[in-house]
Amino acid sequence: MPEKCKLVTLIQTLNIKNKMKKTILAIAVLVGVSTANLSIAADKVKENNASIELVSGAELKFKLSLENVKERSSLVIKDYTGQIVYSTSIPKSENYTKIFDLSNLADGNYSFIINNGSEISTKPFAISTETKRQVTAVIK
Repeated sequence: MPEKCKLVTLIQTLNIKNKMKKTILAIAVLVGVSTANLSIAADKVKENNASIELVSGAELKFKLSLENVKERSSLVIKDYTGQIVYSTSIPKSENYTKIFDLSNLADGNYSFIINNGSEISTKPFAISTETKRQVTAVIK
């Protein structure tokens, strides 16, 4: 009887080990698939149809150009703290262009954030005021 119990125990142990191996393998596959999905999602965030061009540095005007804008797209400008300083919806179009006058914004770091429902594109920019000092001779 003890021999039979040992054999049953051994078979049960092997069954448990096989189940554990299958479970570990399933978890490894799930983690691999999840990681692949995350990297694809990260690529979507990095992919960017938005191009932001500086139109005039002196006047703080930025030109935002977007291609293939989908329905329910939005544009947000946030400051470095994440505070929204501007928000609007963007109409569906193949080419969208808008000039932004950012002269009323204080010096600091900002971001244009474009969300088209499936992708989020971020374009950071900075505003800094430079003081130019000049010396001129006074003729008497």
